[in-house]
Amino acid sequence: MPLSNSTSSSKSTSEQTLSFVCDIPLVVNKANEKILSARFEAARQMYNALLGEGMRRLNLMRQSKVYQQARSIPVNNKDRKAERSDLFKQARGTYDFSEFALSRYATQLRYSWLREHLDIHTTQKLSKRAFDAVSRVAYGNGHKVRFKGKRGLHSVEGKSKDSAIKWREDRVTWSGIELPMVRNAIKDPVIAYGLSRPVKYVRLVRRTINNRDRFYAQLICEGVPYQKPEHKLGSELVGLDIGPSTIAHVGESAASLEIFCEPIVRNHKAIRRLQRHIDRQRRANNPDCYDEKGRAIKGKHPKKKSRCMRESEQKLAEMFRKEAAYRKSLHGELANRILSVGVNINTEKVSYRAFQKLFGKSVGVRAPGMLVSMLRRKAESAGGGVNEFNTRATALSQSCHCGEKHKKPLRQRIHECSCGIVMQRDLYSAYLARFVENDVLQATRANESWTGAEPLLRAAWRRATNQPASGRRKPSSFGVCRSQSGSSEKENLPTHKAPDVVAEAKADVRAGESAAV
Repeated sequence: MPLSNSTSSSKSTSEQTLSFVCDIPLVVNKANEKILSARFEAARQMYNALLGEGMRRLNLMRQSKVYQQARSIPVNNKDRKAERSDLFKQARGTYDFSEFALSRYATQLRYSWLREHLDIHTTQKLSKRAFDAVSRVAYGNGHKVRFKGKRGLHSVEGKSKDSAIKWREDRVTWSGIELPMVRNAIKDPVIAYGLSRPVKYVRLVRRTINNRDRFYAQLICEGVPYQKPEHKLGSELVGLDIGPSTIAHVGESAASLEIFCEPIVRNHKAIRRLQRHIDRQRRANNPDCYDEKGRAIKGKHPKKKSRCMRESEQKLAEMFRKEAAYRKSLHGELANRILSVGVNINTEKVSYRAFQKLFGKSVGVRAPGMLVSMLRRKAESAGGGVNEFNTRATALSQSCHCGEKHKKPLRQRIHECSCGIVMQRDLYSAYLARFVENDVLQATRANESWTGAEPLLRAAWRRATNQPASGRRKPSSFGVCRSQSGSSEKENLPTHKAPDVVAEAKADVRAGESAAV
């Protein structure tokens, strides 16, 4: 359950207070790195054991007669609501399906070799983390739990600032080892601000960069995150329309239509060549797992890896890590630009899983769902929020502020209405999103504001259709900037065609030859 550099809620003993994360790089020598690797491995095995035990208890509870009896009672039956709740409570108590019971089981597991590496506070946090994962499956918010593979656990944390993992002035202390922060890290204003705030608890994070383990301390601090002076917050209501490769946002004084994460260019050919190279290495290292035609034999799993194969996998992982880091940076820049217009954002509640099925490569590179999550956290920390409304109820892509509705195919990227409105489809949807309240489009307000907003949207459309400085071709979804009458704005401009000098010279030569004959 990692947190990011944003505002979130953290429960204390008395009340729920705002918190943010301060990420600090640590200096770890070889001896401490070996100790930390052993502790992370012990935490991984403890977490997997708790997940397995939690799922075992959940399955037993679901098979019980009391649980089935509780399920047979309709949810909307108010007369038997208390009875239904009591039956579920009885089923949970019979099979010890609770966080406290799983924590007791974790304490029993700790009386083994795990006790040498894990303290009681870290163990209790692991049990809470495992129970939360099982609870998501129990309440229908997830299909299955994910067991951590080798080196699959990347973070451990304490329960409070005075538990085993502690922050002391400029270093992390954990059961006999000290991990100082990188020299001159205090010069970073973000880190300096985080160190000045009260610390709730500390999380240790392990990241692999250039085939080396790097360790970081994440201080969960009380308060709101540091706001850089250049990132000013706006006060307008912003309409947002986000697609798999484009994004449009419209405020009262600003509008933009742009390619989503345009600087990222994934080299699909190089990645595919490297993946094929890894597959050949896997087949060469595990010949008994494939038949004479190269087909995988059912029940046999290739596990042997040569040194060259590991290096190839690390090279591929590093390529994706760099891309993810760059994407996160671009997401942050875009979120800050949107928040500079306004911290209250209206957008459609779209299915990003459907985006993945229809536009897999584009979504894999740009990750629109991650941007919305970051935007929500930043907006809430600034006192605003992201309001997602129902697409079926509003149908912004089919609506016009005059009140008419026109069903358009996906390939039609320009909104045209009999009332004379001609506008790029994404920009117009973002404009209408500003006037959605309680899943209802307020068409009257949108009509009143259109006179002042139309030049703003048309200017944004014109900027988007111009050829980018990078030389990359603009997406066809932008359309061609057209006038209010429906004709292209460039049709009335004078055209100048350069003469073909070479063709004219050849024609003169031919004319001379024919005259001589």
